[in-house]
Amino acid sequence: MSVFSISVVATLFSVVAQVSTAQAAVLKPSGVSASSSHSETEGVNYEEKNLTDSKQSTVWVEGDSGSGLGAWVQIDLPEETEVESFRIWNGNWYTHDFWQRHNRVKELEVEASDGTKYTFNLADEMAPETVEFAKPVKTSFLRFKIKGIHKGSTFNDTCLSEIQLLDAAPEAFVPVSSFTASSTYPPDGDGSYEPKQMADHLLDSMWCEASEEGDGTGEWVEFQFESSTSISKVQMNNGNAYSFKYNMKANRAKAMTLTFSDGSSEQVSVKPSMMKQVVSFSPRTTSKVRVTFDEIMKGTEYNDLCMSEMVFLE
Repeated sequence: MSVFSISVVATLFSVVAQVSTAQAAVLKPSGVSASSSHSETEGVNYEEKNLTDSKQSTVWVEGDSGSGLGAWVQIDLPEETEVESFRIWNGNWYTHDFWQRHNRVKELEVEASDGTKYTFNLADEMAPETVEFAKPVKTSFLRFKIKGIHKGSTFNDTCLSEIQLLDAAPEAFVPVSSFTASSTYPPDGDGSYEPKQMADHLLDSMWCEASEEGDGTGEWVEFQFESSTSISKVQMNNGNAYSFKYNMKANRAKAMTLTFSDGSSEQVSVKPSMMKQVVSFSPRTTSKVRVTFDEIMKGTEYNDLCMSEMVFLE
């Protein structure tokens, strides 16, 4: 598509995307620090703050003279909290080519605020990896140290793109067991566009439809919940939410119809904006919702409808 400079998830395209039923809440960090960071190059920064900015295409690159062994990044929490697991986007997710050319972390040491250390081996795959502790770790920070690397094909710099710390508490939104879409744009050199990416807390990964001639009108995504539940709101970041510039380039929704498991439906208007918005509708108890896009605001460059984030709330 070449609409975005974002990630590629190395999996085969599938219209139906399954997601884990374990949807732990993402903790909001209070700060990030690092032992070193690569200097800015051609206006692109590689600072540690990129690890918690909700974008997988912005990257922390260690600034050591070697391969980065011993370099670390620390994510602070507002207070001592139980962390059950963390989700990591290993390597440089700017593009698939960049991911292959830079080092990825192979062995990762994780240190808690009480000094306890844990060691994990990470897969050498361009896919988000969730790493669970044997039991929840009560801590005010986690420090991630590079102890071993998967060698890149070109550069001797080791990169991490995003880290999410996960609580033992469930997400605030309704858990989804599977997503289905009328069509999904196939993965390309810039990214994958699967519907499950609408619930990953990242602004630069998204679902995009794949109609060849249309603008997205009549396309749909369906959310199958884990059980029948009461919902009354949909929260969303419309279009490509990487930046205002990219948001303007692709199509966004202006109106959509929500169809529930009992056959009832309701049309809602939405703002064609990348900013988070919450839209209320008549409360329903349902096991699924199909969202059909009725009205589209066309982008300035690409005739594809995209949705960065969409979740349902009680």
